[in-house]
Amino acid sequence: LGGRAVTLNNQAFDTLWYVGYSDDTTERWPYFNLKGSESIGSPEWSDKPQNWFQYTFTFVTMLSNFVPLSLYVSVEMITVMMMIYISWDKHMYHEDTDTPASARSTIVTDLGLVEYIFSDKTGTLTCNVMEFKRCSVDGHVFGLPIAKSKVDEGADDATRQQLADSVHPLQNLLSGSASAAPLPTVTEADEGDEESQDGIDAFRGKLSFNAEMFLRVMSICHTVVVEKEHVGSTGKDNDDESSITSNTSSNSKKKQSKTATKRKKKKDGAPQGFAYQAESPDEGALVAAASNEYGFQLMGRTSAGVELSCRCPSLLENHTITEGIRGGLLTAKNLAAEGASPDKVSKYSCADAKSVYDEASPRRETWQILAVNKFDSNRKRMSVLVRSPPELGSIPMLLCKGADSSMLIEGVCEGADAVEGAIEKANSEDGEPGSADDCELNALLGIQAHLGEFASEGLRTLVLGVRMLTEESTNKWLEEFKSASTSIEKRDDKLTQVALDIERNLHIVGATAIEDRLQDGVPETIANLERAGIKLWVLTGDKRETAIEIGYSTKVFTPKMHLTEVVDGPAEKVKTLVAMELMRHIKIGNLPEYQLLALNETKGFNVFSAKSFVNIIAMLGNMLSERWLVWRKLYLSKIKRVWLSKKKYADQLDLLNEKIAGQKRKADPRVQRRKVRQLAREIIKDFWNDPKNSQLHNDNESLVSDDPPAIFERAKSARESLRKRRGQEDPGAESALRELAMAKVTTSTDVLDVEALSMKSYRPSQQTTNFDRKKRTVWEKLFAVDSDVRHGRLGKHLKNEYKDALALDEREQTGRHQVESMIGTAEPTHANMGHFDVSSVKRGLVVEGAALKHLLGDPILEEMLFAVASCCESVIACRVSPIQKALLLKMVRKYVAPTPTTLAIGDGANDVGMIQEAHIGIGISGLEGQQAVNASDFAIAQFRFLEPLLLIHGRWNFMRMSKAVLFFFYKNAALVGSIIVFSSRSLHSGNPLYDSWIIAVFNFVGASLPVVFMAIFDRDLPREYILQNPEVYKSGPCNEYLSVRMTLRWAFITIIQVLVIYHFSAPALQLGGGATSAFKGLMGNFDREVGDGEGGDMKVFGTTIYSQLIFVVTMKALYETKSLIHGEFPTFTCRRGKGEGWPHRLGYTWIGVSWFSIIFYIWFLYMYMLIGRRGVGTFFSFIYVTPHVLNMRSITWMVSILVPTIACILDVAGKLYSNLYYPTQSQIHAEIAAKEGTQKNPA
Repeated sequence: LGGRAVTLNNQAFDTLWYVGYSDDTTERWPYFNLKGSESIGSPEWSDKPQNWFQYTFTFVTMLSNFVPLSLYVSVEMITVMMMIYISWDKHMYHEDTDTPASARSTIVTDLGLVEYIFSDKTGTLTCNVMEFKRCSVDGHVFGLPIAKSKVDEGADDATRQQLADSVHPLQNLLSGSASAAPLPTVTEADEGDEESQDGIDAFRGKLSFNAEMFLRVMSICHTVVVEKEHVGSTGKDNDDESSITSNTSSNSKKKQSKTATKRKKKKDGAPQGFAYQAESPDEGALVAAASNEYGFQLMGRTSAGVELSCRCPSLLENHTITEGIRGGLLTAKNLAAEGASPDKVSKYSCADAKSVYDEASPRRETWQILAVNKFDSNRKRMSVLVRSPPELGSIPMLLCKGADSSMLIEGVCEGADAVEGAIEKANSEDGEPGSADDCELNALLGIQAHLGEFASEGLRTLVLGVRMLTEESTNKWLEEFKSASTSIEKRDDKLTQVALDIERNLHIVGATAIEDRLQDGVPETIANLERAGIKLWVLTGDKRETAIEIGYSTKVFTPKMHLTEVVDGPAEKVKTLVAMELMRHIKIGNLPEYQLLALNETKGFNVFSAKSFVNIIAMLGNMLSERWLVWRKLYLSKIKRVWLSKKKYADQLDLLNEKIAGQKRKADPRVQRRKVRQLAREIIKDFWNDPKNSQLHNDNESLVSDDPPAIFERAKSARESLRKRRGQEDPGAESALRELAMAKVTTSTDVLDVEALSMKSYRPSQQTTNFDRKKRTVWEKLFAVDSDVRHGRLGKHLKNEYKDALALDEREQTGRHQVESMIGTAEPTHANMGHFDVSSVKRGLVVEGAALKHLLGDPILEEMLFAVASCCESVIACRVSPIQKALLLKMVRKYVAPTPTTLAIGDGANDVGMIQEAHIGIGISGLEGQQAVNASDFAIAQFRFLEPLLLIHGRWNFMRMSKAVLFFFYKNAALVGSIIVFSSRSLHSGNPLYDSWIIAVFNFVGASLPVVFMAIFDRDLPREYILQNPEVYKSGPCNEYLSVRMTLRWAFITIIQVLVIYHFSAPALQLGGGATSAFKGLMGNFDREVGDGEGGDMKVFGTTIYSQLIFVVTMKALYETKSLIHGEFPTFTCRRGKGEGWPHRLGYTWIGVSWFSIIFYIWFLYMYMLIGRRGVGTFFSFIYVTPHVLNMRSITWMVSILVPTIACILDVAGKLYSNLYYPTQSQIHAEIAAKEGTQKNPA
């Protein structure tokens, strides 16, 4: 514009004398030709126009209104209301805990863009209310099974019968050794029967060594604190006790005392008047079960140690046993073998115990706590060093509990090497039957089998162990522990090391299984989120089997989904598994960008190709971005590091290096993909050439089978091994042992998939399609917003042969098989196997944290893992640490282009890293504190509330804000556009069309409040329809509302309306026919002064055009609103029962359009004129402009009717054409919803 102004002024310089331009500085005014005017001197002529800089900065000042100053304030107002709506939503209010949803951040619009959800399991998908359900001790399972979400179809009748025979009620654990008769079952009807109770008491008090130590670990190895109960009263219990009369018989007293004891049992197992406070629900569940089920009640903590109330005699009361343990003659292995052997009478029993079992008078014990090794994410276990009471021998022992992956390993578990040896030598006859080694091996195999069974039921498992210590080793270790605990430097590392030193050679006494029920609505929520196009990754610390079972119960996995399991093992086997899966996906066409055709493609440039032009622009942009990042790195390393701390400098340097690597990868991703493919082939080749794997070449199993793999193979093989050792020969036991050895990596990790390397079933990336791209029109390519329309994937674009198949199906229903085979939905039968699309099979990925350590950290291996994960609908990462959770989320953000919007949801402190790494963090206010909520952007009480938060609020918020932003830029662009059009009539001199104060008020009167109301209340689809059709959420991630083509549509209509407003108004205002008095003269046939209302200066001319601009943008705000708020009449009433009050009865749409836009604008014109007349200045250019424009000129009202009508008709016609021929997905759903609403409410 500055250059154009200079050119035009130079061309017309000789004719611009009226503005003071002339080459002859002595020339007089041309119209001063009268006699006697010689005395008037020459004016001060300008011999040259303004330069380019002057004109440029003049236009910069004039066009500064293109940036909407009201946008920031309006967006803040809209955002605040969106946040309030989230907290007001009654559908996200949890009544049980009185917890509403809370928006803690302003990123409410990002909720409508989520593509990936990373979720914790415990407390997020589950209730985090733990309940002790089952346990495994001495090779037996105690507790009834839990119904599975996925039936184990692979289990035979013998296996099911064996499991059924080994299941006992929970309290049968108190019956002693495995050979003892089980406790009689007590029903609710018999609970008060004296004879039944006495029968149970006769069997109690015969605990085996493993059973007693199992209960000791449950009741002592924890950090539970006993506190006074401040809520409620115990008066009722006292009344119950006082109701027992004294004139009853002794048997009756005993019965009433037991009944009172039963009645006084609390859910948490705490003594009356007290409550347990546990750091985690798991600990609380174990302590409660030890108290309620088995009578080992925690009474409190004192300076002397942990005080217990026990209802059973202890083996440690036997002096022979305690002396044998202290002298090293008896070990935990020997005692366990004596107690568990079915064909021997134990030499060591509680027959010599001084105490006798009496439930009414339990025994008090005080166990001294010598040291506590707290749980950490690396060890995955906790332990306490205790000393038994003097009456139990004062024996130092270590009580430990932890995950099976950290307990049943060599070095920690005492018999782990024996288990591995038995697996490798399945036919070995070593070991005397009934020996200690044999019993320990049987027990460990039994625990392994039972752990798989527990995990298949979705239960959380823990393994419990003990270690008997000598006084010398105890004192030596305590000195090391004291030194580590008082260390200043690397205190945590030293404490971990001393914990590892003592947590060795543990004797495993049993395993626990705790149920954590799913929250209400979790499966339905996950299914709807999947329909919405959102991928879900579940990151949990549970074991693999538990995670898979939870995956099935929550519908993260479906029974027909193919599962790929990447579990712990040697690094080369884990890498080979991922490499084979990558090559398989490349071969079947799931990763066409990794196929050689795509990697070797040469991108030529055609100057006449729009795509080539876009590629050139993108290449230049990437080059500039990379240079800018390199300069920032240089500035950081040479200058900025002077005042930065070492930590901040290292963090910023790592961040810049990551951005530079990402920019290089973005410039040409084929370079990195070539490296990934090459490394995958090298890994597979090295594995193939390894002599240790030569025997695997002829295996019949295949890693790439499309059948869902059998899970829990390790537990199944353990059951078979145990059955064989007990004499129950089974032909498949030997092969099962071999499967157990391989199950340490995966069900088929050691199986080299030759098919994955062959080209027999290779599918090129150019797969056949049912659409003919030639049927697309030019308008569809350029004008359509929806990607399906633009890329020709509508019914009219179908190939003719496919249309014929559809027509045949409609006429005779005989083409169904042909249609299904063409679109790849038919089930793969022998008849149509050749047509089945292998790539259409839904897939899931299960990866263990121990396997991730071999992959994370290497960019090529990370991309290889992500390429496999990107082909899966759902991913579950189990046994992952908090750091690995954050790294997995970071990996997705790193390798997905364009970077997707990620959401992380969790409830505990271990989820904080994941929540902070994601774009959107959601904390669940559960039972693990407020750490996750404090670090999050949004807080909800239940996982099911994520569905309305994303599908309803997220979608509406993004749609509303998108329209608001586009509208604010549209109306300011219209204002600036009219100024630019007028400047062409003034030689681009910079002369303003509008008054400066009128321009300043445009950001308020120019439909600002109507747009704000639209962004607050607008709904394109009703809530019920969105929840029934979650697919409509895809419009957000697809950027339907802010796409380039949508923005170009707004820009195009802005240009059209600006031209209409100016060119339809200016000629009418320049002519004199309509410039007459509006309410006098021609319209009223009154006498008037000559010239009244006929003329008009720049203020009148500009204000009239400005009025048309106000009317047009206000009308556009009205018809851009999808849901008009009409309000209710009467708005203000004193009658009761008339709605929710006047704020809820206002017609906000019409109030915004009328009062806060048009009426306010007219009021402002009058007030501006009146204030100017009485202002401090001596001259006011807007004097009488408002009456002249609105009161005295009929042309103003003629133009005000015609111009806005024409401008809006053109806009509406374009929208009508677009919706008829090139509709978006949202528009189609809006029409369906409107039709359904009409059918439901025909009136």
